[in-house]
Amino acid sequence: PGDEVMAYLPRFGEDGGNGYAQFVCVPQEFVALKPKRLSFAEAAAVPLVALTAYEAVVMKARFDKGDSAFVAGASGGVGTMAVQMLRHLGAAPVLATAGGEKSTAYLRERLGLKNEHIVRYGGLSVEEVAAKVQAANGGNRVKVAVDLVGRDMKRVCLRVVDYWGHVCSIASDPNNPIPQIFTTQPEGLFWKSCSFHAVFLRTPVRGGGRAYFGQFQRNLAQIRDWLESGALQPPMTAEIGPLNAQNVGRAHLMLEEGHTQGKLVLSVE
Repeated sequence: PGDEVMAYLPRFGEDGGNGYAQFVCVPQEFVALKPKRLSFAEAAAVPLVALTAYEAVVMKARFDKGDSAFVAGASGGVGTMAVQMLRHLGAAPVLATAGGEKSTAYLRERLGLKNEHIVRYGGLSVEEVAAKVQAANGGNRVKVAVDLVGRDMKRVCLRVVDYWGHVCSIASDPNNPIPQIFTTQPEGLFWKSCSFHAVFLRTPVRGGGRAYFGQFQRNLAQIRDWLESGALQPPMTAEIGPLNAQNVGRAHLMLEEGHTQGKLVLSVE
C-alpha cells in the first residue's frame, strides 16, 4: 500500500496546487513520513502552517533561550505552531493576543500560555495594545514579534520589538503600507536597529525552482521529528466530512464567517 505520508502542496502556477483531489503528484522534497501518533486528518493540517511557522521562528527570528517573544494571531493554525516552536526552543515568556474568551481559553488550555501572558485587544488602540504587551513582559520590549494578522497588529509588533530585535510577518498588507517603517518614530525599525522579515512560503518554489526544494525537505523532517516526540502538537482540526462540492462549500462558508478555530479537513476515499 505504500508509506503513510504528509505533504506540503505548493502552487507551481497560477492555478491548482491544493489538496482538493483524491490523488496528487508532488516533488519528493515536499513529502515526509506521517508521524505515527497523528491521524491522517491531523497530519494533513500540519505542513502548510508548520512550515510557515518554522520559516518565521527558526530560519528568520534569531533568538536565545530566555528571550521574550510576542505572537499576534496565535490561535490560528500558523500561530498554534509558532507558539509551540518558540516555547520548545526556549523563548520565555511567549506572549500572545486574543480577541475574545474562546481564543483566550484556546491559548491557555491547548497551548499552555499563562493568563498574564495573554493580551485581550478588543476595543483598544494600537498604542494601548502595545502598552499591554510590554506590561505583560515586565515593562520590557520583546526580542521577537511575529505578525500573523497584518494591519494594526503589524504596527503593534513594530512598537513592541526591542533594540536589535526581529519582526517576522506573513501579512503583506498591499493596501496598507507602513511608510514610517524606516523612520525614527516608535514604529520605525531604523530607530531600534532591528530587522523585518517577510515570510511567504511558496515564493522560493515559484521563483527559485528546484534548487530551493531541499530546504523544505529539511524543515519538514525536523517538524515531523518534533511531532513524533510530542514536542509539538498538531493544530486543532475539525473534520467536515468527505470531499465533495457540498462539503467544500460548507467549509468555505465557515471560513468566510470566521466560525473556525484551527484547521478544517475534508476526507478522501
